[in-house]
Amino acid sequence: MQWNRKWKLDNMAKVKIFLEAESLNVPESKFVVSILKHMGINPDRYDLMPTGGYSNLMDSDSTTNVGILQANTDEGGINLVIFDADSPQNNGGFEKRREELLKRKKEMGLTFELFLWPNNKDDGDVEVLMESIARKDLYPQLFECYEKYEHCISQRKNEQGDAFYHLPNRKNKLHTYFTSLPISQTKRDKAGKGDWLWDDSEIWNLDADTMNPIKEFLSKQFI
Repeated sequence: MQWNRKWKLDNMAKVKIFLEAESLNVPESKFVVSILKHMGINPDRYDLMPTGGYSNLMDSDSTTNVGILQANTDEGGINLVIFDADSPQNNGGFEKRREELLKRKKEMGLTFELFLWPNNKDDGDVEVLMESIARKDLYPQLFECYEKYEHCISQRKNEQGDAFYHLPNRKNKLHTYFTSLPISQTKRDKAGKGDWLWDDSEIWNLDADTMNPIKEFLSKQFI
């Protein structure tokens, strides 16, 4: 499947993309921008809207996002909500998160299309998708070493038999992957600005099959 076609700007509605991200300068936001760029979608066609968490999208105590959603609809624009499905371990999961968001959407009379990371059908988050496109084929030893590290520290227990050390989450694992690679210091420094060089094919594979669900979702909105 090819995703490199160019999208026409004439008579196209403005697309506002709401993310759980805290700001535009974090890996998730820059990841979405890179996906759209990879698909050939002109940046003039969309605005990214970081919400700082899924509950902030339509929280009655924060009406800013609601107003933006409604105003964009009134102007003929398209609203996309791209959030984490999460898992039962953090009070989420695909079916639960989807039901919660669609219920609020109906209650408030809003219009938006919904996609839940990693693939719009399974539990998880954006980092699941990110890890799936890391170039493990080029750097297998790095991941093997990291998994040994995780296994090693998970064996340390306290007197009550509970884990003594806190295992790094997937985001930390990906940060370690990026900052450990044999790349220039200039590139490595970009991590501090949330830029993990998603466009670099020696680090990430934006053409991986696992990318198809989000690309298919986005392509329907920009035709």
